[in-house]
Amino acid sequence: MSIDPRRLVVLRAVDRYGGVVGAAAALRISPSAVSQQLAMLERETGFVLVDRSRRGGQRSTEFTTAGRRLVTHADNMMQVLDDAEAELVALADSVTGPVSVAAFFTVLRGFAGTALVELAHTHPGLRPRVVQLDDRAAAADVLAGRLDLALVEDDVQRGRTVPRGLHYEALADDPFRVAVPVDWLDFDELAAVADRPWVDGPTDSALGQAMRRVRRTTGLSLPAAHLCGEFTAALALVAAGLAGAFVPELALAASAPADVRVIALPGLGSRSIGVLYRRSRNEPTPAVRAVVDALRAAALAVG
Repeated sequence: MSIDPRRLVVLRAVDRYGGVVGAAAALRISPSAVSQQLAMLERETGFVLVDRSRRGGQRSTEFTTAGRRLVTHADNMMQVLDDAEAELVALADSVTGPVSVAAFFTVLRGFAGTALVELAHTHPGLRPRVVQLDDRAAAADVLAGRLDLALVEDDVQRGRTVPRGLHYEALADDPFRVAVPVDWLDFDELAAVADRPWVDGPTDSALGQAMRRVRRTTGLSLPAAHLCGEFTAALALVAAGLAGAFVPELALAASAPADVRVIALPGLGSRSIGVLYRRSRNEPTPAVRAVVDALRAAALAVG
């Protein structure tokens, strides 16, 4: 047995509005269409649902025992749908409930942590949940609905391809600096230390993107002695005296060791920090929008 729930809606209308004609007017279909739906429902269930021996005059449609029980189930189904609609309407106007955020260390330390603390005061009904994930996994989880939004990073000259169904908002540009061991000689041009060992990064990492861009724009070889996916790991190698690295300001502010010298040089570019979230007819929800707005305000506050 396979019951089409749309036919239950018709059956319920026949009961509620006293017959085929009343149901047709309420549903804005023809009386013959209502009768056809009832006949098809009877074929689907294998039961006679309407007592046709009592038709005629102005009397209301009478249901058989099976028909009356099915009307009860139709009422229950519509109540579930009404409850679901009411819940979604409330959600569309509510800045409450859990909001899951994928983030990484430097942005949490730089401004995202401040934003989440501020949200606790402005929207006490929100319950942010932070998840640390790599960029690619975070975007996939937002698209699949497992996360509400994700903070992501890209080299500013690379840009980002945003999957259909997601929206990207830029929050901040984070300029790169040169981080070198304190025992390296003073320099004011990158060419002076171009043959020293450097920390490179994977192709899809902000560190790796920056290294490839600087090599391309300067024509310097900058030999890669080490490979790190995170700026904190790169800074640890710099502090140990093993290599130099290109590191953005937020990463330096978050975890620059004492044995690191930071030099600002022109032409190093920056990384772009942004946020991904779902966009559809009812998304982002007010709760997600509140988190994005708080992130933007916190990013602006740190310059």
